[in-house]
Amino acid sequence: MKLPGTATQPENIQIAMGKLDIRRGMTFLDIGCGSGAVSLAASRYTDRIYGIDRRQEAVEASGSLVPCGNFICGEAVDVIPRLPQVDRCFIGGTRDIERFLPALGDKAAPGFRLVVDVARIGMVSKVAGLVEDLFTLEEVLQINIFRGYWLAGDIALKPVNPIFMIVGRGD
Repeated sequence: MKLPGTATQPENIQIAMGKLDIRRGMTFLDIGCGSGAVSLAASRYTDRIYGIDRRQEAVEASGSLVPCGNFICGEAVDVIPRLPQVDRCFIGGTRDIERFLPALGDKAAPGFRLVVDVARIGMVSKVAGLVEDLFTLEEVLQINIFRGYWLAGDIALKPVNPIFMIVGRGD
């Protein structure tokens, strides 16, 4: 199913999984769960998966892909307070992040880790500042993926949705 927005690239998911360091028994939260690809990757490490998306079709797609997950349709700021403590979180959608990130801070378990994918350059500084205010900002990465294709008997490269990745942790 093709959902509006830009899907998280498989390479970005793998980098996020490495940064999150999810372990068995941890609670993982996927905010802006979309197609469920990030939750699917997390399900290799834990079966305590929660996802939030404001689009019902995204919640249904994620639930179909990750049957062990609990996917909820709604606004993150309203849903997060009803969840258990969160050990690891991936944020793929930054709309209203200034509203829901404090709620996430209240649910962060000791040793909490966070990865936020940001597509828009204007949001990078804003989100990094919010993460620094509520958690510890570990790093900001720019990730560029180029896919090869044949052109005039040779391989050319085409860029694929460059993103910024903001990594934080709780203390």
